[in-house]
Amino acid sequence: MTTIAKIQPGAVALPVAPADLSADLSALIAAVQRGVPMTARDLTPSLVSEARAIADSQAHVAPAPEIIIAAWVKKLIPLTVNPPTDPADSAAKISAICEICGDMPAAVWTPETRKAWITQGPQGKFWPSPAELYAHLQPYADKICRNVEGCRRIVRLAERAGKREEGVSAEERAAVARQMAEWRKSMGHEDAGPERRRPVEPQPSTSERLAECHRQLAADPAQAVWLQPLIAQLEAQVVATCGKEPQGRAHSASQVFSR
Repeated sequence: MTTIAKIQPGAVALPVAPADLSADLSALIAAVQRGVPMTARDLTPSLVSEARAIADSQAHVAPAPEIIIAAWVKKLIPLTVNPPTDPADSAAKISAICEICGDMPAAVWTPETRKAWITQGPQGKFWPSPAELYAHLQPYADKICRNVEGCRRIVRLAERAGKREEGVSAEERAAVARQMAEWRKSMGHEDAGPERRRPVEPQPSTSERLAECHRQLAADPAQAVWLQPLIAQLEAQVVATCGKEPQGRAHSASQVFSR
């Protein structure tokens, strides 16, 4: 308590608010959390890279040390009408806040959340009780933890998708080819020529086809005669897959996944 009483409000640098997620990553996290199936095409390298940077950051979700919480709270003293004035009383009240709110992610103790308390209305002009401050910070904590966990799930999905795409190694294919050649030879068949495979052409997803139809319709409304039935058919497929009717025009991944 003595240490808390000696902390000067401006002597400790407060955490910086986490950077906002891109619109497409936010939509992808929402889709993953709703259980929408993801394909390798959905998990683009740029989105996975952004998600990995957030998933690997532990500073935002780890609890803040008491010195950070105390510095945040002490800056409320000149901003509220009934702050504790006696040093012992101030230390006791800040210690109580540390006890109740100490498990909050460090990233909630920012100047932005303090300003949000002060500017919320009549309640914001008063010194907060531990319970009031906990309720105020809880939505920020939930958002931070939800984003970090969503990014971790995306990274895991991307890693699993990468392993599936690796498929069979060249050595395994060569071993199978040798076994087949030996089998054909034992059966009296002529040796087959080198295996030729038709290149696999990537096919657009239903969401991508729907977005393209909307773009064509916006560019040339005269095509509505044949585009609108196709759009209705594609939207029905999205409803069957996601269980929710699409809304608006799908111009980006954020709009597609948010439906």
